Amino acid sequence: MRICIIRNAESRTNAAIYRILDALLSSDKKCILLTRSRFNHEKGVIKKEQYYGDQIIDNYEINIKTEMGRGILNIFQLVHYQFLVIIWLIRNKDKFDVIHSFDLDSGLPVFFVSKVIHKKYIYHIADYYVDSRDGIPYILKFVLKRLEYKVIANAETTIVCTDERIEQIKGSKPKKVVVIHNAPSIKVNNSGKKSSTDYISDKKITFAYVGGLTKKRFIKSIIDIFKHHHEFNLELAGMGELSNYAKQASEKYENINYYGMVNYEEALNLYSKCDIMFAIYDPAVPNHRYSAPNKVYEAMMLGKPIIVARNTSVDKIVEKEDIGFVIDYTKEDFEDILFTISDDKSILKKYGQNALEVYNKYSWEEMKRRLIDIYDDISN
Repeated sequence: MRICIIRNAESRTNAAIYRILDALLSSDKKCILLTRSRFNHEKGVIKKEQYYGDQIIDNYEINIKTEMGRGILNIFQLVHYQFLVIIWLIRNKDKFDVIHSFDLDSGLPVFFVSKVIHKKYIYHIADYYVDSRDGIPYILKFVLKRLEYKVIANAETTIVCTDERIEQIKGSKPKKVVVIHNAPSIKVNNSGKKSSTDYISDKKITFAYVGGLTKKRFIKSIIDIFKHHHEFNLELAGMGELSNYAKQASEKYENINYYGMVNYEEALNLYSKCDIMFAIYDPAVPNHRYSAPNKVYEAMMLGKPIIVARNTSVDKIVEKEDIGFVIDYTKEDFEDILFTISDDKSILKKYGQNALEVYNKYSWEEMKRRLIDIYDDISN
């Protein structure tokens, strides 16, 4: 079976694409990628090579430059992207048997073109569209929700990342829903990983975050806090509306480091050398109330404590498993964590050990089996 994986994102930095590749390639499936770059100055669709282990995957990359953080104002670039997806799928229909599409960005053109080229597709919801985009008018939200329901109803299987996300798509009529948690699919070189004794040493505690650098993810607040708390280190990587803000802070303050865009392996290696991770999403954003950040599962795998915001769904996992801190979405609450750690660094060791112990519940081996079963059902 040949699968075309489509996402409106760069492949080399996208953890979800790595997971799908890992599962499908391990079960003797053939994969190609249709992804997008927002930063490449080349135009059109460029064929590249994506390496996964010792395998080389054809990666067709759509190049459409976009300014981050503009929300609905990027609608013209989005329509352009979807048009190119449709054209590419029609012209290259002989290269694949099934399509694995992420989110409505790619799911909508796949839904339309599947009727023309007679190909089945899987619909993978990383972010439910109307709850994850700002500035969408009410009438347009209604239309987009109905369109997403159509995409869900026509997919062979709909994938969501938590049980709570099933509630989020209530009203749709999927043929089948499978929960696949965002567990990391690759291991890292832990030679630089800190041991538990480092938590009670005189070294500075290091916080780390890799991902979208946006205000809705508490990033500006975090940077501002660390400007005044030089007794802690902050490691940041990723891109977004606050990229320049992070870069300027790293140039001015010795305890703040910004690495720009990094690939997935580099992100995990960065995490492996830190003491604590964070994924603090604004609960006022509807989609964040059903959040399932990769970082939480990566923290479990690496044995790292994590900080998350209250009322973002993932806070239930953190509290239940006792693997980190749950805070209100305020600077004051985050600073309280700094004081708590300063008073008792051993709490990081406790949370880290708990994280390692519970990881098997959410491990990639179990999620991989579920994903392979989806494709085995289609081929039978």
